[in-house]
Amino acid sequence: MSAFERSWWKDGFPFSASLIRAGRRLQADDINVPSILDAPPPSSFPPAVSPAPAQESLVPAAMRPARQGGRPIGRQNGLRLLPLEAFVWGSQSKPPQPRTRPDHVLIWVTEGHVHLDFPREHLRLCAGDLRYIPAGTAFAAAAAEGTRGHVLLLSAPLALQAAPPLPDRVLAAQVGSHAAQLEATLREIGIETPDSGAGTLSCLMNLLSLRLRQLAPARVQDAPAPGLPDRPLIERFMALARERLGEARSVAELAAELGSTTLLLDHACLAAHGKRAVEMIHDLRLECAARMLRETARPTQRIAAELGYSSHAHFTRAFVSATGRTPEAFRVQSC
Repeated sequence: MSAFERSWWKDGFPFSASLIRAGRRLQADDINVPSILDAPPPSSFPPAVSPAPAQESLVPAAMRPARQGGRPIGRQNGLRLLPLEAFVWGSQSKPPQPRTRPDHVLIWVTEGHVHLDFPREHLRLCAGDLRYIPAGTAFAAAAAEGTRGHVLLLSAPLALQAAPPLPDRVLAAQVGSHAAQLEATLREIGIETPDSGAGTLSCLMNLLSLRLRQLAPARVQDAPAPGLPDRPLIERFMALARERLGEARSVAELAAELGSTTLLLDHACLAAHGKRAVEMIHDLRLECAARMLRETARPTQRIAAELGYSSHAHFTRAFVSATGRTPEAFRVQSC
């Protein structure tokens, strides 16, 4: 029997990135199932024989996705509820880089932690943390092994029905004592079917918006007090940045390697030098470029590559903007 004739793969290919990252093969009723599981789903693979119809009847009909020809039908009402451990988002690079989504995303961590990256910020969400990320926001998300929680994907047109309006920017909150109410709301959202009326969906959007407004603000991340820069962190950051210049590493990647965050690095750099971390890297590249132009005969194309510029043209624009001269003119005038 060929791999494609195995009956238990008909509901989804078992080697997708999300399933591998989660460390298990999700059942057909795991994704887009409008229920919040009371216990972690089994980690073992299903038996070679398809489950008997009597076993499926253990889940109420209202809690199962509609089917057509033995396959789940995609949700048509713009709502998707799935377990956090199955949700992975970002580019294909390592580590994943932020990408935008066309829908709104609600991430609620109930156990473990999630790495959440924005273009200029790296976060670690722990149990009880919640983020509401509006459509069009660039981010990357990956749950650590053993993490549990919920992800709600909400289409932009459906979100417009909410009154009061849903947040138009990233919402950082703690669920706290409102966990039971929020779970009940997500359960109600989950059991809706593609045939639900517009009035029902509108009421659910209103309820979700009200629940989010009840949540407490997120914990403030530890940061150095104003006027007291974390100089050891800055020194380690600059040393690492100098070592990694040719690799064009982002501030978030450097911060993670130092066991810090972009926010903490920016606080430290602003307090010590009045500049953000990315600006200090920019200055470091220009400083190294000027020294290499004065002290070596290396071609400017090679200098650009060694310092992590994306191209020679990029290097030239940055150098002209900072000095008013092209790299070639600077070299001639420095001799």
